[in-house]
Amino acid sequence: MNHEIENNTGVFAIGTLLATDDLVADEVESLGLEVKGRQLGWVTAEGTLHDAYRMLLTTQVGDRVVWLLARGEAVAADQFRELLRTIDWNAHLYAGASVRVDVTGKVSWLKDTRFAGQLVMDAIRDQAMVAKRPRPEYETDEPAVRIALRFGRGQVDIGINLNRAPLNQRGYRTEGGEAPLRETLAQVMLARLKIEQNQPSVIIDPCCGSGTILIEACMRLNQIAPQRQRPSSQLSRWTGLESISWTDLIAEERTREAQSPARFIGFDINPDAVDRARSNIERAGLSEQITVEVGEIAELSPISTGVTEADVVWILANPPYGTRLGRNEDLVSLYRLLGDRCKAFTNGHLGLVTSEKELMQSLGLRSDKKWEMQAGGLRLNIAKFALGLAPEHFEIQDDKDPPEEIWPLLNRLSKNLKNRSKLLKNNEIDCYRIYDSDLPEYNVVIDQFADYLHIQEYRPPKTVDPKRANHRRQLIRQWVPKHLGIPLKHAVYKERFRQSGSSQYEKRAEPLCIDVHENGMQFEVNLTTYTDVGLFLDHRPLRRILLESCRGQRVLNLFCYTGALSVAAAKGLARSVTSVDMSKTYLTWAHRNFEKNGLNPKHYQFIRANVLEWLTVEPRAEFDLILLDPPTFSNTKSTEQTLDIQRDHRELIDACRAWLTPGGVIYFSNNFKGFSLDESLRDSYVVEDMTRQSIDADFDRKPPHVLFKISVKP
Repeated sequence: MNHEIENNTGVFAIGTLLATDDLVADEVESLGLEVKGRQLGWVTAEGTLHDAYRMLLTTQVGDRVVWLLARGEAVAADQFRELLRTIDWNAHLYAGASVRVDVTGKVSWLKDTRFAGQLVMDAIRDQAMVAKRPRPEYETDEPAVRIALRFGRGQVDIGINLNRAPLNQRGYRTEGGEAPLRETLAQVMLARLKIEQNQPSVIIDPCCGSGTILIEACMRLNQIAPQRQRPSSQLSRWTGLESISWTDLIAEERTREAQSPARFIGFDINPDAVDRARSNIERAGLSEQITVEVGEIAELSPISTGVTEADVVWILANPPYGTRLGRNEDLVSLYRLLGDRCKAFTNGHLGLVTSEKELMQSLGLRSDKKWEMQAGGLRLNIAKFALGLAPEHFEIQDDKDPPEEIWPLLNRLSKNLKNRSKLLKNNEIDCYRIYDSDLPEYNVVIDQFADYLHIQEYRPPKTVDPKRANHRRQLIRQWVPKHLGIPLKHAVYKERFRQSGSSQYEKRAEPLCIDVHENGMQFEVNLTTYTDVGLFLDHRPLRRILLESCRGQRVLNLFCYTGALSVAAAKGLARSVTSVDMSKTYLTWAHRNFEKNGLNPKHYQFIRANVLEWLTVEPRAEFDLILLDPPTFSNTKSTEQTLDIQRDHRELIDACRAWLTPGGVIYFSNNFKGFSLDESLRDSYVVEDMTRQSIDADFDRKPPHVLFKISVKP
């Protein structure tokens, strides 16, 4: 990868904050460039030097741009030394240039990053001595050139960091105040919320601080290059810069700017913060579009901000947290106040970035989407809340108590919820089973999804008096939502038939889709259209296992359904994830689930195929982990082939074997109640029954599935 400067073409890399590589990849593609690779914190692209510097000028969330000089194996120090010698340092560095070396990533032989920097300086100085050039000096504070090294998976990227000063420093903020939000983090929030696509007419920050969110939002909507105020003196002084006119690049980007009609409004209780914000806004050249005043969150309202019913409103905020307030009671009160004031806006959303994830419940608003990321050792949460659509608080209109016959069910619900409290806290979930036919007289299944109830009533046997059954059904529908504090209109009821070998689930109603959360992941569920909602709650422990164990694994998910297990594998940093299902509807749904979790579907493989047929066509050992969760029965209309899991599971597992790498593992699961594993499998495989450890507290009374970990015997 030794690029000739005069050729002006090669590969460059954009450094990213954790969990934002998809956003940077989108930025690369928006410039008409091809993404060459994505690794944790590192996106590579191919292009010219002009392209690389344009990326430097326009990236909103990237934290550096590096022109790569070499890439190679670095499993040992001597190998790294040899790679350094292949670079013509004299061709890239001016005589006597001061140098700093920045090292990221890990490699086994490198215990101290300073050692890698010393090896780089040795290579540079050796070549300078041979050429009889002045000796380059190492400079920490104000180097002329910053050399970037990134180690990972036994390889190293070596390049010139095109910017000497961090890219989050846009030039407009000279005083940030207390705990200012980094500019790149503000852009991550805006990108996740898709602000530019939602065409806001008013953007409000009720605790604006130094004005960062408002400025970055205004720049984003006006298509202003974030680095347009960066002087060329902040660029690395290397020979490749000779072919670039930074001034011309800025002028070129200015022609692409287009003023947004949106209004930007901010206020803060601290007058000093407001003064700083106004100064920052003026330096950014945005004083005509952004207004900032002294004010309290309690004053936030449509009237105080001049918002009309026709306005599409986005309230964006980075509320004070932790040490900025002091006591948890203060934080709870602040978030509750913010949520209450936001409810007055009926046409818009609240976008929030905070380190206090647990406090978001105090808002009293229903979250549409959530994302997690890390920056500077701090775990941050970004969330989107619908305004005007917040859950209603049920208020009993009369003093009538529930009839005595329903009390056993209501008491059981309270007991179950108490027993689930640890589960809910540890897994950060808002979707779980509350009741599963615990009492024989109330043969229903009750699940909670965010602020909705999903109640499935099994048709009673013929021996039960229909009038009696109908009476109990009405009691459930009237009193269960009230007891749980759920609005009556947020309760969805279905009658579920006992599954038979020939049954197929059919479409039922128009969709009611909401997002739910689990272990930092987000999934779409459809509460009305199908018998099943799109997320198997009982597989929560398996998804947790995948989150913790998939790093670097090549994963195949068969009968992937809506892709929840695939998302867990991808969030667990799997090397690759392939999802196979026959249903176009479910694969499209899986795409949406990936997007909701900040995962670009374009970087993963989705295959629409009959799994039984696909497994037998040119099998090749390319997967370290196979997820096999087939239906109990299948007799789809598109094929005459049937599946009976009891009859066919041995054949399925054997077919998967051909796709496993040496040492690979199959997780095999199914929900057939009478399932019995073919014991002859143990002759060829190591089989571990993981059923008990794959059942959480909300399913331990009636385990709904079996799970086996299967690997080929050596």
